[in-house]
Amino acid sequence: MNTAVTPVLFEQEQHTIEKYDIDDDARKIVYRLQRAGFKAYVVGGGVRDLLLGKTPKDFDISTDASPGQIKSLFRNCRIIGRRFKLAHIFFARGKIIEVSTFRDSIEAPDSGDNLAGPIKNDNLYGTEETDAIRRDLTINGLFLDVSTMTVIDYVNGMHDLHQGIVRIIGDPTTRFTEDPVRMLRAVRHAARSGFRIDETCWKAIIDNAALLTQSSQVRVFDELRKDVSSGCFLSILSLLGDTGLLEFILPELLENNGRLLSAESDFSLCLERIDDMVQNGVEMSATTVLAIIALFISGDSIWLRDLVEDLARSKGLAERLDDCFTSLTVPRKERERILMLIQKWIKIRNTDPSVFRAGSYKRLTLLPDLLLLLEITQFTKEDGTRLQILKSLLDSNQSVHNHHKKTKGSRRIKRM
Repeated sequence: MNTAVTPVLFEQEQHTIEKYDIDDDARKIVYRLQRAGFKAYVVGGGVRDLLLGKTPKDFDISTDASPGQIKSLFRNCRIIGRRFKLAHIFFARGKIIEVSTFRDSIEAPDSGDNLAGPIKNDNLYGTEETDAIRRDLTINGLFLDVSTMTVIDYVNGMHDLHQGIVRIIGDPTTRFTEDPVRMLRAVRHAARSGFRIDETCWKAIIDNAALLTQSSQVRVFDELRKDVSSGCFLSILSLLGDTGLLEFILPELLENNGRLLSAESDFSLCLERIDDMVQNGVEMSATTVLAIIALFISGDSIWLRDLVEDLARSKGLAERLDDCFTSLTVPRKERERILMLIQKWIKIRNTDPSVFRAGSYKRLTLLPDLLLLLEITQFTKEDGTRLQILKSLLDSNQSVHNHHKKTKGSRRIKRM
């Protein structure tokens, strides 16, 4: 791949990002690296989201400093990874900022230590040009120099952002063959931003969808976990269906002409509620969303009331749930959590609100997930009554927990 590319520079007056939009700790990291004589930029999704007027979840940084050089500059740094070492810089309240060394354009994808795919090359360090070109999408290939507030564009990403296009960097077929998970990322970013997928990229996804079976199934599951809490999960599933990718992830949703994804099904309504909740700041549990999927694909109806009656009569709930997710590698512990969650949900749904007692759920570790599941599947007045009883229980538990924390804190102060 030719990396002799002259970047297009966008000065501060040519874009919408302000210095105060950048996380304070991320800026401090960049400044310290630059003072030490290294190049350092905020990169990837953080730059993309800022240009779209969104608040980034993360501020990742790339630099020409090696992992060892980064660690020597930051006492609060830990080096992780085997194939490609990354620096994690730790701050208060569990905050972590990831700093990576510029990578070569021909290397393995961002997959952590669970790599299982066609790429066999060891990762190599590179330059800022190769680091930009090796990224998956043009809209994720932008760098921001926070000292000058200049956006650096090697991949025509600013054009695609303005035009609302999701485009793979390089030849799509080659990039998807290297790492089929890139197809899932292209679909996610199109759904999240309301962008259209570039025509060449779209055709390559349809032609290569089956390559997804060659990817590490751990990585595929991890990608789906990101999707369920994206706030646009229903749109993502629809695009996955249109591109043929859904057949290799959740083929159960395509049965009976995809009726579960039809506008009139309760399943679609539940997913709409999930997306609305996420967009309104609710932290969505992957276990809860997977339980919703399992409920519907284990049954034989698009209506929730029919599923409740059917599952309540069923004596083989565990066996029915075992048959779910035939193409998706859901970890055993996650399956156990899903089963327990659905069992509790069925029990509550079949209890008369007038005699409902919440005490047995007081120490349930899945109580927050259960509350989410009840809220998402709330269709009747009785559903609302049960939900409010459990919410009151959770609130009282939190008050007791906070009281204990204060009491312990005051005792420690006295001992000092």
